[in-house]
Amino acid sequence: MKKELSKYSDVKRVILENFPKSKIKSINEFPEGYNNLAYDVELSDGDYVIKIIKLKGYENYVLKQNKIRKLVQSKFKDFPIAKIIKSDYTKKVIERPYIIAEKLSGKSVLKSYEEINNKKEIFEEIGELYGKMHSFKMKSYGELDPNLNLIKTYKSWYVENDNNVKKIFNKLEERKLISPKTLKQNKDFFDSNKHLLKKEVGPRLCHGDASLTNILVKKDGKKYVVSGVIDFEFSRSSGTVQDLFSGLRTPDRKLAHKEDLVKGYSKYNQLPKEWEKLVYLYKWISYLNRLSSIKGMNWRNLTDEQTIQRKKNMRKEALLNLRKMQKKF
Repeated sequence: MKKELSKYSDVKRVILENFPKSKIKSINEFPEGYNNLAYDVELSDGDYVIKIIKLKGYENYVLKQNKIRKLVQSKFKDFPIAKIIKSDYTKKVIERPYIIAEKLSGKSVLKSYEEINNKKEIFEEIGELYGKMHSFKMKSYGELDPNLNLIKTYKSWYVENDNNVKKIFNKLEERKLISPKTLKQNKDFFDSNKHLLKKEVGPRLCHGDASLTNILVKKDGKKYVVSGVIDFEFSRSSGTVQDLFSGLRTPDRKLAHKEDLVKGYSKYNQLPKEWEKLVYLYKWISYLNRLSSIKGMNWRNLTDEQTIQRKKNMRKEALLNLRKMQKKF
C-alpha cells in the first residue's frame, strides 16, 4: 500500500491535514478531466473527492458549485450537485489550491455508456436536468464569478459569436493551418448560416461544460439512473441550445440521443424551432476552434512523437468533420 500511495503524496498531505484520525483505504485518480486533478478517496470515516486545482487565475471558480447548488435546489430540491466541504487557497499544505467535495455515487455516462441498458431513459433524464437548470433567467450574457455575479458581460449572442468565429478564422489564416481555398469555403459557409445564432434562447444559467464526463449515473435495480452533475467551474450565463448539446467538448453521443434529450428538456423549457441546425452550427464552430488550437495542445503521458501524431490525426479529423457538418445543411 505504501508503494502504491507514494505517487499520491499531495493527496495524502491534504488527507492528513483535514482527516488526521482517518485511515486511508484507497486513493484513485479519476482518468477523466483536463483542467484539474481529481481523486476518488476512500477513508475509514467516509468517501470524498479531492480536487487539486491546476487552472491558474480561476482557482476559486470551483466555489460556484456550492452557490449553484443552493440556487437550483431552492427550486428543485432533489437536483443532484455535490457539496464542496472545504476549499484551501493558502498553498500551505501543498503547492496548489485544493478542494474537498462530497462524493456522489456512480460513474460518468462516458465511462458507463456501453453498460447502460436504458439509454433512452437516461438521456431523457439528462434533458430534464438541463431543462431545470436553464429555467433560471439571467440579466445578461457573460461569465459568472464565484458569487454568481455577472462579469465580462455582453448583450448580443449573435455579435459575440460572430466575432469569436472571425477570430478563429484569423488564427487559421495567420498560422497557415488550412489552405486559402478551404478557408474561403468555411467563411462562405458561416456567412450563409450565422443568422441561426439569432435563434438561440438566453441568457440562462448554464453548466458551461456539457460533457458526458460531468454527468454521473448509477445502477438502481436492473436499470441506470442519473446520480449527479459535477464540475461547475465553467458555469456561465449563456445560450441553452449550446449548453445542452455542446459545452466545451464535441457532442457526438448526445446527438445520437437528441430526441430523448429534447423530450426531457421540453418538460421544463422550449427550444427554438431550428434547434437542430443550430446544434450542427455549434458543432462546426467547435471543430473549427479545435483546428485553430491544435499547435498549442499537450497531453499527459504522451511522448513528443505521440503528441505530433495525435495532432496530425486531430487536424485530419477536424477537417473531415467540418465538411460533414456543412453537408447537414
